[in-house]
Amino acid sequence: MTTDPQPSGNGAHHASPGEPPVIDAQQLLAPANASTPPPPEVASAIADAASTFGFFQLTNHGMDAAVLQRMTRAMHSFFDLDLETKLQARRSETNAMGYAHDELTKQTLDLKEVFDVSRVPHPELPDTDPLNKTIEGFNLWPPGQDEFRAAVLAYYREVERCSFRLLEAFCAGLGMERTALHHLFEGQHTGFLRLNHYPLAHPLAQQAGKPQELMGVHHHTDAGFLTILVQDEVAGLEALAADGTWHLVRPIDGALTINVGDLAQVLSNDRFKAPLHRVRASRERRRYSAPFFFNPRPDADIAPLPQASC
Repeated sequence: MTTDPQPSGNGAHHASPGEPPVIDAQQLLAPANASTPPPPEVASAIADAASTFGFFQLTNHGMDAAVLQRMTRAMHSFFDLDLETKLQARRSETNAMGYAHDELTKQTLDLKEVFDVSRVPHPELPDTDPLNKTIEGFNLWPPGQDEFRAAVLAYYREVERCSFRLLEAFCAGLGMERTALHHLFEGQHTGFLRLNHYPLAHPLAQQAGKPQELMGVHHHTDAGFLTILVQDEVAGLEALAADGTWHLVRPIDGALTINVGDLAQVLSNDRFKAPLHRVRASRERRRYSAPFFFNPRPDADIAPLPQASC
């Protein structure tokens, strides 16, 4: 387990050279603070990090720790199931939600298995009811895994709530009214939660006759506005720095790892930077993570904001 660095006076912890900033969020995401503006020093630190690294980590954030820990336990239990059971919730060409173990990034197979969960418009109805079908499809669940379903949906609701609050901090950092972008997400946002399991890998693989290091996820940027990631203590996530070198986004116990997506870069008129990142395959221990991709409504008009000057 890692320990949190000490905060500096402007709301950011001291990160090691070349690493994304670590920001003391001052309980920004706590429900008790929902009606108050984001602390100016926190919003400023977030804007600075989003404008440089495109990645940052939040400590002292205020997300419900019990809900997060319940989801983490459920995630581990799900990926420990036999493949036959997991495949009963396998996604398809017509439904992007559910389980997969054959995903490609940049047309190359990743060494991982995933489980995706989307917004439920009508939780009082069955998951497969037509009214619960979103642009991505509808949620699938493995049979007999009621606690897994309950824990994951509870976390989805919590991280969705936190995403709107974090959106307020992004707006404040751009000098805008804190709810100025809510209309792009409210009601029908296309955000989804992904559970990742990275199994153990051999150090080298053969591809086209040449040795190549296996990757849990190949290099990419995230397409949406922002991503809230929970990563465990096993290192693997790397971000490409401005100098062209890859830097580890080291796990910090209890922290949330945040990165900017392509749409945030567009809306901020290139002030915020969507970072290229990847995940190295784990050679010694299995690795787990849970990113929530906060994406706008399908009918949202995404264009550079006049208030967001470079």
